[in-house]
Amino acid sequence: MRSRSEGSPVVRRVGVQREAFAQFLREASMSFRRNGLMTAAAVTTVTVALLTVGMAVAGSLNLSHLATTLNAQVEIVAFVRDGTRPSDLTRIETAIAAEPGVGAVRFVGRGEALARLQRSLGESPAFADLTKHNPLPDSFEIRVGDAAQTADVAAAIQTVPGIHEVAYGAEVVDRLVALTRAMRIMALLLTVALAVVAVIVVTNTLRLTVIARWREIEIMELVGATRWFIRWPFLIEGVLQGLLAAAAAGSVLLAVYAVAAARLQGALPFLPILPAAGIALPLMAAVAVCGIAVGAAGSFVAVRRFLTT
Repeated sequence: MRSRSEGSPVVRRVGVQREAFAQFLREASMSFRRNGLMTAAAVTTVTVALLTVGMAVAGSLNLSHLATTLNAQVEIVAFVRDGTRPSDLTRIETAIAAEPGVGAVRFVGRGEALARLQRSLGESPAFADLTKHNPLPDSFEIRVGDAAQTADVAAAIQTVPGIHEVAYGAEVVDRLVALTRAMRIMALLLTVALAVVAVIVVTNTLRLTVIARWREIEIMELVGATRWFIRWPFLIEGVLQGLLAAAAAGSVLLAVYAVAAARLQGALPFLPILPAAGIALPLMAAVAVCGIAVGAAGSFVAVRRFLTT
């Protein structure tokens, strides 16, 4: 005996929709296998297109990583006034850390500053006199959250009582900010441009696939099939093609990137390059989303040309 809920219109409608979707999926799978040559051509074309998009994504991720690394190296040095009491250093550090835009603050005593200078310049007889009469002041090293705010943060720190002078290399920071901004814009434009090219190429290829099956579409229209009843199998088939192409393109990209990144890192160890594991998830996600979108959009546009009812 069926319950009242099982016989309700909503439940019956959901059941019909599930059955229809299962039917569409079976038809798409059968067509996927039956039209092997055209399917292989479409998947190959989508794979090549996704390779270009994937390379743009990998380049964009590395450019963003390089920009972030350069931003993290921007540093402000605030020199403490001579004669400042040790008890006041904590107050100064707290005041600097409270300024908006400050990411981290580190105190560098004059003894540590002299040791750094000695390590960078090497052993010299002149250091004997410097050890007795250290001319270097105490200082605070400040890292900012955003390199573009460096000038504002430096100006604010200059007003903190006990700070004698602030240095951060204004000209270098300005050039760095402009460079990182240009990197991000270039990476975004490159990704968008290659994605658009990929969509155009793949849509035309899938249109050829649908043209080869126009009689099938005409027959479905003659027996009274609705537009969406005709579209769904083609859309699902396009999505399957996109997923298969995304898996192939992603695997090739990750394998090639791993080898290229290792060799480039060995040749240029100072260059910050993301490892293959660091780009695997965003790269595969971007390629999969692009493959599904391109496959579905290409099928939709291609089928629409032949629908007359």
